[in-house]
Amino acid sequence: MSDRIAVYGTLQHGSSAWHLLEPLVTGPFERVGLPGTLYDTGRGYPALRLGGDGRVPAQVFRLRDPDRAWVVLDDYEGPEYERRLVTTAGEPCWVYTWPGPVHDLRPLPHGWPPG
Repeated sequence: MSDRIAVYGTLQHGSSAWHLLEPLVTGPFERVGLPGTLYDTGRGYPALRLGGDGRVPAQVFRLRDPDRAWVVLDDYEGPEYERRLVTTAGEPCWVYTWPGPVHDLRPLPHGWPPG
């Protein structure tokens, strides 16, 4: 298991839900590009679909207490998202992905928030 999480939307440092993640992490974040495409759900938060040639800007943090953090983060992300293990910078890292359809969603090639 990994104690790292990659965030690309509302949980990023300075974004609307940063206050939920901030007490759960330690140290500075690392900037990475996740393999995939980011979409605007139109609901105030983005959706990540892994795969393809695109790179989604994200921030990777280390969790202080992963067992405690997953309770909070899984509740926040809800049933719309799946937590998946990916490799970033040569290390395993968790990320929440969107398993639902994306055909009606607008791609966000420059990341979140939408420009």
